[in-house]
Amino acid sequence: MPISVYIDNNVWDFLFDRKMDLAVELPREEYCICITREAEFEISPMPPEKRAFADATIVRCAVATDVFFGWANETLPTEEQRVAGWGHGRWASAKELAFIDQQRTALKNRIRPTKLYEGEADLSLAARSMHSVALSLDAKKGPINAAYKQGGKVIFLTDFDTSGLSLADFIRSKA
Repeated sequence: MPISVYIDNNVWDFLFDRKMDLAVELPREEYCICITREAEFEISPMPPEKRAFADATIVRCAVATDVFFGWANETLPTEEQRVAGWGHGRWASAKELAFIDQQRTALKNRIRPTKLYEGEADLSLAARSMHSVALSLDAKKGPINAAYKQGGKVIFLTDFDTSGLSLADFIRSKA
């Protein structure tokens, strides 16, 4: 069964800067590459060259978008909904929901240019680490670091370059 790997938005920069091809680095037979719905919001404001890289990688690698099931927020337009309805969203696990409830107070009420609340994308990614690998460069205080400290499968890529390993081997060594 393939290992599910969720990509933090800062990982797109990491991959772009190193000219890494996820289709080669994480073969589809071994890895299922995913992003959260909130991560989709963070791609649009990226610089055009990096956005094109992320968009092309998402298509080429069949990157799946994981969306929790939920009811629409009537204050948001359709394209800004964080959850999906029947047949489109999945039930969040008890561990994911418990982590989200625990960390929700970390969210700030300030809306960023991505149209997400500050910390919202990190919380969504961190919740997924309760059952899947989450790749990030963001070890600062917040939901991702909290998930790591609570046993989430967070892998920080900060020491990847010095490891001498392929991305797949690096993930296997940390997972």
